[in-house]
Amino acid sequence: MAYKVLTEEQVHQFMERGWVKLEQAFAEEDALAAQDYIWRQLSLRGIQKNDPSTWTEPLVHIRENYASEEFERCNTQRFVDAIEDLVGEDRYALKDAVVMWGWWPVNFFEGGDDPWDIPAKGWHYDGQQFHHFINSPDQGLLCIPLFSEIRPQGGGTLIAEGTHNIVAKVLEDHPEGLSHREAIMKSVHAHPWLAELTGAAPASGEDRVEKFMNQVYHDPAGFDLRVIEMTGKPGDVMLCHPFVFHARSHNKLRIPRFMCNRTTPLKEPMNLNRDREQDYSPLELSIRECLARYA
Repeated sequence: MAYKVLTEEQVHQFMERGWVKLEQAFAEEDALAAQDYIWRQLSLRGIQKNDPSTWTEPLVHIRENYASEEFERCNTQRFVDAIEDLVGEDRYALKDAVVMWGWWPVNFFEGGDDPWDIPAKGWHYDGQQFHHFINSPDQGLLCIPLFSEIRPQGGGTLIAEGTHNIVAKVLEDHPEGLSHREAIMKSVHAHPWLAELTGAAPASGEDRVEKFMNQVYHDPAGFDLRVIEMTGKPGDVMLCHPFVFHARSHNKLRIPRFMCNRTTPLKEPMNLNRDREQDYSPLELSIRECLARYA
């Protein structure tokens, strides 16, 4: 299959692992201009870019969405084309619309005084605003655009790659649909690795970084589970499966981390029973493959 931006290898990674990084989805200078826009919003809260003494809160959550000129420049054709490489041509609902960018968990030094570790709390997949079916169009992809450089242990999002397989099976088993909370709870209790990761099962006593990040869990159904830490440069975007579990991490570097969470809704529900193989999107194929592993 021909893709506009992503390579075959990148699409395969998305389907298997639940995420792929699109480097320089938009220009670094535009990312930094958007970051300055957020600094101006922070200044309204008494937090000044050039005065670290005002950085008193470990994390400041700006629960707002923006569509200023700075952000419009970040909505590049390359970004849109990469989204459509995964969800299908002309299936992205906001392709020709004004896009809102938010919310903003600006991480100054959350967990900065704690040892680096894999948290047991905060793990989730997105979608608190809708009822969940296996073909729901509301999320599309989880897009995580970066507006600052994020280095290891610098507060990058933690991704539990492979967990989209677990969620897909749970949603298939509940065709009546589930609330977001129900879907999360059933998913974490459906798999021992995910249950221990999220604190839903007793800890084994092993070092969590070693167990969940340095080691790969090979599931008997034929998929792998592992925690990875998102890093990148301003203008990079993480394109993630809508079912993948993720969580915040500690910012040991104490360099302010700027990113947001963008949904990419679809025009209509996914079709997991198309007449022609070539009409499936990689997103739809990934879900079909998740379910086939449990068959």
